[in-house]
Amino acid sequence: MSQRGKVLVLCVDRDNDVGAILGVKTPIIGEEAVLRTALEYILRRPDDSDANALFAAIQTMREMKKMRGEDSVEVAVIAGLEEEGVRADIKILKELDEILSKIDVNGVILVSDGPTDEAVAPLIQSRVPIISIRRVIVQQARGVEETFVLLLRYAKKLVEEEKYRKYTLGVPGIFAVIYILLSYMVPNFVWPLLTLAFGTLLTIKGFNLDEKAKTIYKTRPITFASLVLAALILAIALLQGFENVRGLRATGLTEALGYLLLAPVGSQFIVADLLALGATFPILGRILDDLVARRHVNLVEPAAIAIILVSRQVIVESAKFLTGYGSVRNLLTWLFVTLGVIIVSVLGVSLTGKEK
Repeated sequence: MSQRGKVLVLCVDRDNDVGAILGVKTPIIGEEAVLRTALEYILRRPDDSDANALFAAIQTMREMKKMRGEDSVEVAVIAGLEEEGVRADIKILKELDEILSKIDVNGVILVSDGPTDEAVAPLIQSRVPIISIRRVIVQQARGVEETFVLLLRYAKKLVEEEKYRKYTLGVPGIFAVIYILLSYMVPNFVWPLLTLAFGTLLTIKGFNLDEKAKTIYKTRPITFASLVLAALILAIALLQGFENVRGLRATGLTEALGYLLLAPVGSQFIVADLLALGATFPILGRILDDLVARRHVNLVEPAAIAIILVSRQVIVESAKFLTGYGSVRNLLTWLFVTLGVIIVSVLGVSLTGKEK
């Protein structure tokens, strides 16, 4: 029978250390079950802060019982997954829903041992109000020897645990290998290239581009392939353009930009051609993905391709003008042509949308 009006003292283990170490299934509900789990866990991992969080949850529950009465408070433990992330949050919500189906809860006291577990607070609040958050901070001895032992313990954890090891050992190892290879191949450009690689890695992780790439790969594989191909085309165009500009005596930045856009790539193309082609590939990939999945193709995308292809000539005429060999008349002509294509595309998309 459902119990009403209870405060739930909830301990969250987002990376599922408790489940991985003890092999127990979550959620764990009730003082007896949580206390048994806490005792077993601290015997296995006496130096782990998760053990303190489990005991803190029991202590908080007992304090609340003194304030509200024996039958008005319950304690539970829920866990995510070792890799954390979205799948872990989904599992936490599922386990919370399971608890709420058994106990009618009117508020939660969240107990955690760090910011990682506290990150799930918005998820919990989407189901039930959070009354308070208790963060458990383990007190450490302040002596130099104890501090040194603690640092060694954390260093060992960084080396041995898989979720940290790939960053503390894997990434530096990759950079060491790249450094040795570049030292033999291009010794004069080792540090610029390493800095470029490190900056690229920071950009990818900072803007979560790797997760976005995984999502695109799973949901739109043709779009993913077209993005990779577009990146290669743009890289080839820019490298070839910079290589050509290096051999010229450009008087200024604008003139150098013009020569870069007009730099030949092979015998048939120039850099401006590849830039336009690279810009159209991702859009074309989205269209093909929609056709393969039998989804509705948004007319904005074909219109965007037409605008990009027409704009190619505007880029060429602008580049000629920057180098001093262009014609203002030709540039204005292609600007008006591009503007006309944009107006026709917008009107076409608008009329099609009204008909639907």
